[in-house]
Amino acid sequence: MEPLSVVASITGIVTAAAKVSGLLGQIQDAPASISALLTEVVHIKIVFKAFQTLLGRTVQIFGARAALIQLDDVVVILTKTVLVFSELQTIIAPLSSQGKISGWQRLNWLRHEGTVLRLVNQLQRQKASLSLLLQITQW
Repeated sequence: MEPLSVVASITGIVTAAAKVSGLLGQIQDAPASISALLTEVVHIKIVFKAFQTLLGRTVQIFGARAALIQLDDVVVILTKTVLVFSELQTIIAPLSSQGKISGWQRLNWLRHEGTVLRLVNQLQRQKASLSLLLQITQW
């Protein structure tokens, strides 16, 4: 993956996180799992923005620390995060049509709640991995 592709992927993830958090933020009277998802999406957006900032100043990073970060590791994190956001958008899209969740939509959400909690877990793992990479460069 070329450096330009990495930057474009990060920009896409930040944009997707903003879109998903905007959709989730519009839902009133939301179940606890939606609140947990919203929190995690906002957190992942913060970490990816920090990583985006880091890439903007890679020249200033000490070479030995930057060498500890493998491009393949970054690509795996980016790919998995993109897949999670793609799946999230397909689940959330029907809920975002109205501000308030109807009884039918709430039942439909409960059907997807296990999947959403799995995706929240995956986002947490990607966030932790990316946070570790950021810590390596700032150590």
